[in-house]
Amino acid sequence: MLARLINRLLANDAATAAELARHAGRVLRLSFPALSDTLVITAQGHFAETRSPAEATLEVPLAFFIAFVFDRHSAQRQLHLEGDAELAASVGRALGGLRWDLAEELSQLVGDVAANRLVWLAGRIGGIPGAIGARMAQHLVEYWRDEAALLANAAGVNRYCTEVDRLRDDVARLEKRIDLLTKKPS
Repeated sequence: MLARLINRLLANDAATAAELARHAGRVLRLSFPALSDTLVITAQGHFAETRSPAEATLEVPLAFFIAFVFDRHSAQRQLHLEGDAELAASVGRALGGLRWDLAEELSQLVGDVAANRLVWLAGRIGGIPGAIGARMAQHLVEYWRDEAALLANAAGVNRYCTEVDRLRDDVARLEKRIDLLTKKPS
């Protein structure tokens, strides 16, 4: 099922398919929160299911999608790569550039004009709650971090680490003093 979903997106993106075709014959395990499968890359740059052992694994956890809303760069740190990291990273970059053309999909059902109008209308209606929801989530994170102190902020974490380091050094000095005092002849 995962192969069919990705191949449907690749059908409208010849450049990404050509980029993936460079890895023809390579086997990769893709793991998303709801779907995961082991796939082989075909010579056409598409995916096919396989039972061969994976050379690399690209795991995209739910935390990736949550972080992606706020910061795309921090979201990339949520990805888990195993095995041939170069293969997983290359395929991840290629798949990250795929875009779903909703208007194209709808046009097959209702025609081009109606599909474009539906996509425009959905963007106008859905964009407002999406923007409000993203801002609300960002404000909740700031509230939990700054006001309610449920989440640590960077300055607090740095202060804590500095204090732990200072305590560690003080304990080491105290141990040396105790060693010197116990070794001194009376």
